[in-house]
Amino acid sequence: MKEHLIFYSVVKKYFIELKRYFLNTLMTMGGIFILFMLVFFGLKSFEAGTDTLQGTIVGFAMWIFAVMAYSEMSWGLLREARDGTLEQLYLTPSTFRRISAYRVFGSFIFQFVLFLTFLSIMMVVTGQYLSLNPGVIILIVLTLMSIYGIGYIMGGLSLVLKKVQAGNQILQFLFILLLVLPTITDHKIIYFVPISWGNNMINRMMIDGLSLLDFTMIDYTILIVNSFAYLFVGLFIFSLMEKSAKKRGLLGHY
Repeated sequence: MKEHLIFYSVVKKYFIELKRYFLNTLMTMGGIFILFMLVFFGLKSFEAGTDTLQGTIVGFAMWIFAVMAYSEMSWGLLREARDGTLEQLYLTPSTFRRISAYRVFGSFIFQFVLFLTFLSIMMVVTGQYLSLNPGVIILIVLTLMSIYGIGYIMGGLSLVLKKVQAGNQILQFLFILLLVLPTITDHKIIYFVPISWGNNMINRMMIDGLSLLDFTMIDYTILIVNSFAYLFVGLFIFSLMEKSAKKRGLLGHY
């Protein structure tokens, strides 16, 4: 089977599943939006500044995007194992890592549309309007690479350990801390943890109105090295866990 046919099949399968469970997704997003409104108007009641309110909008939208991106790899593997289709994916002419990359691509398209929709609704409802420079897409892609890396790590662990749902839930809340870290400290730790530095650059672009040309080479170097480091480490650990799962015959079990 040619690679482009596998790509088409994987992406098509993703959108079929999305359509099937769309109501559930919609209800989940509705719950998250209600939570956002409580946080936003809670801060507004304490007379928080404009930058704080706008930062809350960007941070909340990025948290949703990050959780969806991370879940696609970690929860996706658990779902495939539960449904009994994981082992079948390893029998295809392509590698599993390529198949997962194709699925990530398809999910990113949907998640980005959802991100823009959610962001637009939040701006209209709150009256806080942000700068939507097209260049922010590049920063979002680079920032999410570190999240996909963590997703691969947890996905690899799920192949061997199976029950990692508690760890997945903890990480979702840890992302909140990582997103707000640049606002509570200027320590160099934000250069080394995932998503923090990228979110800092996204905030400066969307709140302060900066463009891609306004950032320095140091800014980009930190972002690129950080993102690719987490992605490659994630792929490496996933590869080790994958080999262990195959050796122990765990791919067909949940």
